[in-house]
Amino acid sequence: MPSSSSTPLRETPVPHIRPPRPPRQPWHPLELFADHAIAARLWCLVALVAVGYVAVQPYLLIRAYRTKERVVVLDPAGTFYISPLLGFEEAGKLHEQQALLACLALFQRNPAGFDYPELLEKLFLPEALKKARAEQAATADEFLLKSLHQKPEVLKLTVLETRENLVLVQAEGQLVRTGVVNRDQFFSEAPAFTVRLTLVRNPNLAANGRYPLAVWSYDIF
Repeated sequence: MPSSSSTPLRETPVPHIRPPRPPRQPWHPLELFADHAIAARLWCLVALVAVGYVAVQPYLLIRAYRTKERVVVLDPAGTFYISPLLGFEEAGKLHEQQALLACLALFQRNPAGFDYPELLEKLFLPEALKKARAEQAATADEFLLKSLHQKPEVLKLTVLETRENLVLVQAEGQLVRTGVVNRDQFFSEAPAFTVRLTLVRNPNLAANGRYPLAVWSYDIF
């Protein structure tokens, strides 16, 4: 019997060289929509950001409403003053101060006229200013004849109504008057007065920055 013999294996050496990679294509923004994998990741990220913003938004809004604006004032000496900014309806002290100044400008008089005519012009709007001058002219002869000097003493201030752009203040007090009759008889009197002032935002803040409110109308009782 012929003897069987195994066929030898033939080995062929192969060089260890990696095949060249295809050139990398430049990235294009349209791939965000054409490549589904990238688009899915992108829209997932957008959704997460939107959900996070919706969750945080109420907190941010509440915090913004509770945070009061602040005003920084610098005086000539270089000192900073920081104070919270109040709304128009919250500035009660300002309303009272402007009402006091309005009473001073309207009622403090001498035989020649108003003691503070410039203050009257800055605090009273045209219609109220016209009314004040007419009332002064109606009593000018009496003031001149009796050499009257008049000074208001405000005893009570009451804020009757406050709106977004308007405030109604009532001032009560007495008008201290001194004068002369018959050339040598001095006298004094103090009649009571009540005045209601309607104050609005001063429309000419550029020229009257010290007086943020102005008298739109008034009534004396």
